[in-house]
Amino acid sequence: MTRRILSVALASTVVALVLFLVPLAIAVLTLFQSDAQTSLQREALRAAALVDTRFSTADVTELPNPPSGIRLSLYDAAGRRMLGTGPIVADAVVKRALRGASAEGVVDGQLTSVIPLSSSEKVTGAIRAAIPQTTVWSRVFAAWGAMLLAAAVALAVGIISARVLSRRITRPMATLSEASTALGAGDFGVRMHSSGLLEIDQVGATLNATAVRLGQLVERERAMSSQASHQLRTPLSGLRAVLEGALAGSTRQQSAAISVAIERADALNTIIDDILQLARGPIKGVLLEPRAQVDAAEARWRGVLAAEDRPLRVEIDAELPQTLGVESAVQQILDILLDNATRHGGGEVVIRARTGFGSLAFDVEDEGRGEGEIEDPLGTGISSAGGKGLGLPLALQLARDQGGRLLLSQRAPRTRFTLVLPPLAS
Repeated sequence: MTRRILSVALASTVVALVLFLVPLAIAVLTLFQSDAQTSLQREALRAAALVDTRFSTADVTELPNPPSGIRLSLYDAAGRRMLGTGPIVADAVVKRALRGASAEGVVDGQLTSVIPLSSSEKVTGAIRAAIPQTTVWSRVFAAWGAMLLAAAVALAVGIISARVLSRRITRPMATLSEASTALGAGDFGVRMHSSGLLEIDQVGATLNATAVRLGQLVERERAMSSQASHQLRTPLSGLRAVLEGALAGSTRQQSAAISVAIERADALNTIIDDILQLARGPIKGVLLEPRAQVDAAEARWRGVLAAEDRPLRVEIDAELPQTLGVESAVQQILDILLDNATRHGGGEVVIRARTGFGSLAFDVEDEGRGEGEIEDPLGTGISSAGGKGLGLPLALQLARDQGGRLLLSQRAPRTRFTLVLPPLAS
């Protein structure tokens, strides 16, 4: 890229200089020639003002001293040189002037300007001013040389500027390439810093945002994967218990156990699909049916709790606010809270759907008591009885994804976790 930038900059600078210098060189040539003609005409006029126009019948005076390089000559009406260093006999330009009008031109390498002298409306002679054309060209060449030197300096500045600019562009581009490669390799902590170039900084900001999103997505999937085994352990244990019981039973019992096992396998498959779907990020919510959510959780957990001689009670308020939520996420949260109460709680378990300050609230309550003062039991994953509830951080994240909150709303005398979902906006 550096070579391309330098090539483009060099080509652009050369084209610009050519387009600028060629007309300027022509203008300088025209200007110097015009200036030389003007100087010759001025000196000829000055000399004419000092010469007696009747010099042909009187004594001839001396011509004034012209500036360096200019030669003055005086001619009579017949075209003979009277004074000066010009041609002995009038040249073509002098002859034109002797006809009564100023004349100028180039004769024998001399840039010439001639002013006629007149007396009583009669041409009596002419003043010729001339300068070698090489003198004019030397001035032109000197100006052209200065222009070429300035062009060379401009070209050098252009090349240096292009090199500096190319480095300023290629360095952040190389950094961007390295960051993209690192991101592709799984380094989601990579970040692009400001380079001062708006376009590259915009790409870098997009890459940073992508890295953050990918990091959050991967971290979420990792959390889901690490906690999936915890969520599946209870259903798998129940399935195993059914199958082990069927082995010791009769053929009729085995048939019934197989049916139960198939149902529980389907439930496991649903749990796995839900976890995979939720791992990909927040899902758009639908209008929830609170009673259906509570009934589904009761159906899954009544048998599990009954096997441990623990009652399960359901309480549902008559009027509940409408809210949007993800059914699979709500079921996962309730399963996590019920599993936590089963493993680490004690006594009766209550599932409750109620109105809480205008919001929809789901309570999972048991007779266990939290041990000690824990500032953030959900963040640390502490269960109601002080054990490690590995699913609680997942439940907390799922609640946040739906715009809700998961709270440890009561510690004693009974432990209660509450899922709060905001009401449907009117």
